[in-house]
Amino acid sequence: MMTNGVAISLNTAQRLYWFGRYVQRAETLLRELVNSYDYVIDRDVADGEKLYAKLGVELHYRNALDFLKQGVYGDHSSSIESIIRWARENAIETRHLLDERGFAALNKIHNYIVAGRESIVSPTSLEEMIDNFALILGIFSSELGRPKAYNFIRLGQYVERFDLILRLYEGLDLVNAELEGMNAIARRLNVSYQPLSITSSDIAKALEGVNGVIGRVIRDKTSVQSQSQG
Repeated sequence: MMTNGVAISLNTAQRLYWFGRYVQRAETLLRELVNSYDYVIDRDVADGEKLYAKLGVELHYRNALDFLKQGVYGDHSSSIESIIRWARENAIETRHLLDERGFAALNKIHNYIVAGRESIVSPTSLEEMIDNFALILGIFSSELGRPKAYNFIRLGQYVERFDLILRLYEGLDLVNAELEGMNAIARRLNVSYQPLSITSSDIAKALEGVNGVIGRVIRDKTSVQSQSQG
């Protein structure tokens, strides 16, 4: 697979894609966690359970602060700790292609999470992490002066936004921008890619289609090319 005249393996392409997904997932879920905390603390104590039920997670907590703790460190697939660990694992494997500032920022968040496992999780600490993830997303979303391999990261970001918006808010009309951006980047990566069109109101079918985009992009190794950006 060629990108910007440099060959990258299918494994590297997949890791860049999943790095983009996990970073976007962490940033989005941190925002949702903080927003839900405001409801749990004084409006609806079950709001956190409802939030995580949409992600297929049965979350239990004693109070609002414990809700934050379970969201960050809980033993489930949507914990912030797990997502950051997966993002970092993919970043380590593709470090030679990543902006050093973005990698350093992610490593800083990872170390902070590991060190704070026995501490109280506060909304302020989560807001600081959100700012750091916004910085990382900004670095890797920029096209200016970036290698074309970054398109795999950006593809992952678009797919993850689509996926989470649909799971959390169940409105196909809310993901038009994500679908358009995803199709544009997929086309840059593979000239043979046919834009995905979501015509069904079936949420599960829509999610299946969007999560299969990376497979369609890298399926034909001989036709995957990074196209000029403009």
